[in-house]
Amino acid sequence: MLKIDAFNIIEIIVNLLVLFVAVKLLFFKPILNIIAKRQEEADAQFDEAAKKQAEADALKEQYNNSLADIEEEKRREVAAARKEADEKGRKIVNDAREEAYKVQEKIVAEAKAEKDKIIKSAEKEIADMVVDATTKIVGSKSGAEIDSSLYDEFLGKAGDDK
Repeated sequence: MLKIDAFNIIEIIVNLLVLFVAVKLLFFKPILNIIAKRQEEADAQFDEAAKKQAEADALKEQYNNSLADIEEEKRREVAAARKEADEKGRKIVNDAREEAYKVQEKIVAEAKAEKDKIIKSAEKEIADMVVDATTKIVGSKSGAEIDSSLYDEFLGKAGDDK
C-alpha cells in the first residue's frame, strides 16, 4: 500500500516550491518581460497611428478650410468682375448717350444756322427783286428815300410772317 511519510510530503512540498521558484524565475519572469515589451511596442504603434490619424485629420481640415477660402475668394472676384463690367457697361452707354446728345445738338445748331443763312439769302434776293421791281414801277424816280422806305416796309411785312 501506499505509505504516506511526513518526510516525503515535506520533500514534495520543498521540491514543488523550488520548482515553482525556478519556473517563476526562469520562465514566467522572462515571458512576462517579453509580453510587457511587446505590449509597449504595440502601445507605441497605436499612439503613433493615433498621432498620424490626428495629423491627417488636421491636414484634411486645413485642406477643407483652404478650399472654402478659395471658393469664397472666387465668388468675391466674380462678383467684383461682374460689378466692374456693369459699371463699365453703364459708363459706355452714358458716354454714348452724351455723344449722341452732343451730335444731335450740333446737328440742330447747324440746321438752324443753315436755315438762318437760307432765310437771310432769300431776304436779300427778295429785297433786290423788290428794289428792281419798284424801280421799274416808279420809273425814272429813283432815290435813296424810296428804296430805303420800300425795303424797310418789305422787311417789316416779311418779319411778321415768321
